[in-house]
Amino acid sequence: MGMQEVGKLIDKWINDKKFRELIRKDPKSAVQTSGIRLTKEEMDLLNHVDWSLSDEELKSRINKGA
Repeated sequence: MGMQEVGKLIDKWINDKKFRELIRKDPKSAVQTSGIRLTKEEMDLLNHVDWSLSDEELKSRINKGA
């Protein structure tokens, strides 16, 4: 797991519109159905993302490492 799985998650989020829509509604389910395996700590962080931000704002945060 770890950074490789987080990288997969980011790549999928950037390139898969349906995944972006699903993760906004239900992050846990989106990750589980994608086959990406995150640690509990990584899932906790994912659950604290402000999914009301636009795709552009979220991409900017990813690029800044925020």
